[in-house]
Amino acid sequence: MLVVLFVAVAYAVLIALHAWMIRHHRLEGAYEPRAARWLAARFGPLPPPRPAGPVLARREAKAFDRLLTGDLDPAAYRDLMALLAAQDAVERPLRVPR
Repeated sequence: MLVVLFVAVAYAVLIALHAWMIRHHRLEGAYEPRAARWLAARFGPLPPPRPAGPVLARREAKAFDRLLTGDLDPAAYRDLMALLAAQDAVERPLRVPR
């Protein structure tokens, strides 16, 4: 019974976090579970998705595929992701509200 309760709470927390991400950081093409989208819509209209940077997203997807197939070791993957994050920071700098 305790395990069932733990799994239910974990699922609810994950759905709530997905809903928060949809409300605040919605990206084009990102996976949005139906339950999270429904929950996010309860707090007002959903914001339009922002473009996710197609070139960097494609490079990240290719690197992830190479990691899963074993063509890229984890250390090289981390280095490549750090490079992509630096490029992303230049292309789309983080704007912090005041």
